[in-house]
Amino acid sequence: MLMSILDGLKTMFGQRRLAGAEELKGFLESRAAYLVQKSITEYTQARAGMLFSTLMREPIFLESYERGRWRSFPAAISMVAEMVEGTLRQAAATPPGALDPGLLRLVGEILGQYPGPSGEGEAFWAEALDRVGRDLAQAALGPPKAVRNIPMLRASEIFDALPVSAELKQHDFPMFRNTIRFHLTEISAEFEEKADPAALAAALSQ
Repeated sequence: MLMSILDGLKTMFGQRRLAGAEELKGFLESRAAYLVQKSITEYTQARAGMLFSTLMREPIFLESYERGRWRSFPAAISMVAEMVEGTLRQAAATPPGALDPGLLRLVGEILGQYPGPSGEGEAFWAEALDRVGRDLAQAALGPPKAVRNIPMLRASEIFDALPVSAELKQHDFPMFRNTIRFHLTEISAEFEEKADPAALAAALSQ
């Protein structure tokens, strides 16, 4: 399962520096999974309250919950990839778009290892990768965004995938989007602490 990578990868990286393509690929994958997991779980727990543990034992809810996490992963990995590109562009002084092919290669390897999510078309991951490419190309048209603003483009996709009825969540989007913004900022701070910008830029340019 996608989210089962979280604990293992967090333990694997610990306080290690991120200097190579494989390390960066692990970071992209685990932090996108974390972003999905935290935002969906926190919102669902807040909405369900004491019923959350009961819901997590209901097969129908679990199916919807799992489907929502898979459907949210493309938006989340796009956000993390854009954050990485913007951070490296500034820290390593790379031209806009120069790191995009390398990042897309890593994202493609991540997405390509998973079967298509249940209920989604066969082209789900290919379309997800194409959208990441378009998001990065759009980001290259200007200076790197403030990290807190990156989720403004695609946070609604994760919100729409929540395992909660549209009626119950109809007024909650601004709050939910702020949760994603907060967690992406956390991930950005971790990346800045651990990344070796010059080494990563060189690895992505190969």
